Amino acid sequence: MRIVIIGSGPAGLTAALTLRKRNFRGTIDIFSAENVPPYSPAALGEYLINDQKNLLYWQGQDVCSRYDFNCFLGEKVAAVDPDKQYVLTENNRKRKFDRLLIASGSSLYIPPVVKGADKKGITNFKNIFGAQQIKDMARQGNKSAVIVGGGFLGVEIALCLAKIGIKPSILNRRGWIMPRLLDKETAGYVVEDLENQGVNVMLNTEGNRFTGERKVESLVTSDGRELTADFYIAATGVKPNIDFIIDSGIENDGWGIPVNRYLQTNYQNIYACGDVAQTEDLVTGEMTIHGLHTVAVNHGQRAALNILGAERKYQKQFSTNSLKELSYKLMVVGKLEGEEIKYKDKGVLRKIYIKNNKINGFVLLGDISNAGLFFSLMKKRKNIKYYKDYLLDKNFNQAFIMTRYI
Repeated sequence: MRIVIIGSGPAGLTAALTLRKRNFRGTIDIFSAENVPPYSPAALGEYLINDQKNLLYWQGQDVCSRYDFNCFLGEKVAAVDPDKQYVLTENNRKRKFDRLLIASGSSLYIPPVVKGADKKGITNFKNIFGAQQIKDMARQGNKSAVIVGGGFLGVEIALCLAKIGIKPSILNRRGWIMPRLLDKETAGYVVEDLENQGVNVMLNTEGNRFTGERKVESLVTSDGRELTADFYIAATGVKPNIDFIIDSGIENDGWGIPVNRYLQTNYQNIYACGDVAQTEDLVTGEMTIHGLHTVAVNHGQRAALNILGAERKYQKQFSTNSLKELSYKLMVVGKLEGEEIKYKDKGVLRKIYIKNNKINGFVLLGDISNAGLFFSLMKKRKNIKYYKDYLLDKNFNQAFIMTRYI
């Protein structure tokens, strides 16, 4: 049996490793658009700051030869024919498959409203080449950057740049940072810390267009200001890499690939996982893409087992985000909707959101104690009716829960 895997990120590589560890001796072909050994994009920030390649190449740079994978690095898949069962690369390499796993990941996305985004000079932080460009720039000293997009990704990039001596400005079109994840109050803490670390935060400001003939020379904002920097980063969001299957017959909505509980597409021998797979959110019940390293690894393991006939359902997940480079710890989990329970003290903000007597989501800033317990209660969809008013009490723990049921 020949298994073809599109993508060498955590999802695709985990699937390949799981196949080998389950004694699959058939052919495994891995196609990657990037001409580098398989690495983890989630570790790019740490690589940027600490230059720890062992974290980046988390399974070793020789993983392809060690596990007898046919790794076609730098060969981007251009098309898939599900009926004739082959993939075709941009280099016109055709490869037949018995089972196909689509784990092609995602890329930075710049909406059409930002004009000139196709010009050269916009650095892609989400791949190793962009990260290396930034490292080289930082070594020159006294450099600046403009980041378009004040969501989670934009804030993470700004913090990393500040850590290596680059002066970043971050634009956000809303009146508070990370608007999809945080409320105004919590976002205020983040803005204060960003500014303390040397980040210029520009709220209520949109990037309108990049100027320059072929290469970016400046960014004109929605209020007419012209910003110049040594390099520019668009962090307005990410988009799954699925262009090669849009008209293939593999079901998709132009953004992601819906899969069943076994990570199968509408073709039984074709699977999808990681940043391209739309799966059911545990809290909301909606089909969504979580874009998390842990989810990608779990998907890769389950997909591999199912390819081998094990019929293992994927574990439903919910959104989990944490910013590592703030001066304090911050966790944002689940959906921040419903009844709010809050504790606030100097440098500490803790909020839990309750819906239908279950934890719907929580924010822990400055103090992440009991995060594991809250996470467990969410994951198990426990009824917390009898102790919800004590969730943020300093003495709240598993034993406390037991006494409330006696």
